[in-house]
Amino acid sequence: MVGARLTVRADGRGLAYADEVAGDRDRHGVLWARVTEAPGQGRPDFREMHTVRQRTAMLRRLCQVCGGPASRNAQGWLFALRRPGVEERTPGWPEGLLCSKPPVCEPCARLATRHCPHLDAPAFVRVRKPRVWGAFGGFFLPRPGGGLVAGEDDHLPYGHPQARWFLASQLVVELTRCTAVALAGTAPPPRAPGGAPDRPRAPR
Repeated sequence: MVGARLTVRADGRGLAYADEVAGDRDRHGVLWARVTEAPGQGRPDFREMHTVRQRTAMLRRLCQVCGGPASRNAQGWLFALRRPGVEERTPGWPEGLLCSKPPVCEPCARLATRHCPHLDAPAFVRVRKPRVWGAFGGFFLPRPGGGLVAGEDDHLPYGHPQARWFLASQLVVELTRCTAVALAGTAPPPRAPGGAPDRPRAPR
């Protein structure tokens, strides 16, 4: 994060930056973490996604790897998801899943399958309606005597009454109207026992 440190708003009703500008908040009024912009510099960190690029890719349906248009056909946009373990499977998976990873194009999907150490045989899903749900980030609450104390990272739906104390770092969409698919040269789509697909629902 760059820029002025986080502080409490002058009216005491939430977080703010001392030098806050309009672009620091989204249209829902949620404050976003500031990050540096240095495209092409440094080494990739496959565990993290750049806050601004993640949000842009999710809203514009861009490939999270190359930044070009994500793959889309009649079944929807292509998403690469972590394949669920047996204990994580629920009827209809991944319908209703909360996702912070933007879609991908097919060439990058195959490339990531071979080279990304955090995917490990991903499940590919076409999503007709990825619905903006909220954000992932963390709460910062006033500390007695001044300052802020950080809470644990969590998902927060837009419209939540405590959003004013939340610092967002990733946009979250709910995956709806999903179809599990297979790409040539990758593992087949996951199936629940007996051939039935899985389905976790997003919290309401």
